[in-house]
Amino acid sequence: MLSLKTASLWPLPARLACAALAGTLVAALLHVVWLAGLMAAVQAAQGEEGRLRTDYLAAQARAKQLPQWRAEQRQAGAELALLEQQLPDQQAMAALLTDINAAGQARGLQFSLFKPGVARPQAPYVALPIAIQLRGGYHAMGALLADLARLPRIVTVHALALTLGKDRLLTLDAVLQAYRLPEAGELAAQAVLAPKAGAPAAIPTWRPLAAVAPHPYEAAALADPFNALPPAPSQQGGVAGPDPRRMREPLESVALPAISMVGSVQQDGRLCALLLAGQRVYRVAVGQYLGPDHGQVTQISEQALQYKELLQDGGGGWRERRGSLALQVAGAAPKASLPEAAP
Repeated sequence: MLSLKTASLWPLPARLACAALAGTLVAALLHVVWLAGLMAAVQAAQGEEGRLRTDYLAAQARAKQLPQWRAEQRQAGAELALLEQQLPDQQAMAALLTDINAAGQARGLQFSLFKPGVARPQAPYVALPIAIQLRGGYHAMGALLADLARLPRIVTVHALALTLGKDRLLTLDAVLQAYRLPEAGELAAQAVLAPKAGAPAAIPTWRPLAAVAPHPYEAAALADPFNALPPAPSQQGGVAGPDPRRMREPLESVALPAISMVGSVQQDGRLCALLLAGQRVYRVAVGQYLGPDHGQVTQISEQALQYKELLQDGGGGWRERRGSLALQVAGAAPKASLPEAAP
C-alpha cells in the first residue's frame, strides 16, 4: 500500500500520477479564484451600466426642455434688467436719500433722526441701511410708507416700531434699506460671498415675477388707534394752530409762487379752481390745502382763489395771513397777490 511518507520510493508512474493530480487541483483552485474576480467585475460593470443609463435618460429629458429653459432665461434676463433699473448708482444714491427725506416732510412729519449706515455688499447689489425716527400723526406715517412703495427706486422698511410718549406725541423708529448697484471695488467683496465652484447645482424652478402695483394709503378715514398729537390749543392773542394729525395734501409741498390759477370748473354744484404746479394741473375746492405754511382755500371765484395761511411767531403762537391767486391770462406770467396779515 502506498504511503505519503515513502512517496520518494514510489514507482515512477505513481509519482507522475500524483503530480498530475496536484497540478490539476491547483489549476482548478486558480480558475475558481479567477472566475470569482471576473463575476465581481461583471456585476460592477452592470451597476455602472445601470447608472449611466439612468443619467442618459435624465440628460435626454433635460435636453427636451432646453428650448423652454432658454425662453425662461431670456425672460428672466429681461426682468433682471428691469429690476436693475430700480437700483441707482453711487451718484444717484444721494438723490434717493433726498427723495426719502422730502417724502416725509411732504406728509408733515418731523425727522428726529436720519442716519445712513455703512453700505453692505450683498450680491448682486449693495444695501444701505438708514436709521430714521419720525414724529407726527399716525395716518401721516402710514401715508409715508405708501409713498416709499411708489418711489422709482427700491426701498424696504425693517424693524418698525411705534411708541406714544407721555407728551402724547407719536414716534416712529425704523430702519430703511435702500439698494444700489455695486461699484468696481465692491465687486471683489461680492465675489467672496459667491458660492465656490464645485458640483453643479440643481437647476431651480423658475417662476416669473408677479406684477405688484403699490396702492395708495386708504386708511385715512379710520380712527387713530393711538389718539396721538391732539390739535394745538389756541394761543393767547393769536389763532388756533394747525392740526398735526391732518394728512398733508400734494400741493402743500409746492411753494405758492410756483402755483398759478389757470381756470375753474363746476363739480357737484360747487366751483373748483384749476391750479398749475410744474407740468401738472390740480383741481382744488374750498377747504383744501396748498403751500408749505398750512395754506387753506377759503373762497373760489372764476377770477381768483382766496386762501389763508398759519404762521408761527417767535413766542410759539400762531397768526393768520391771507392772500389770493388771480386767474392767469394765456401767455401772461404767473402772479399772486401779496399776502396780508390778519388783524
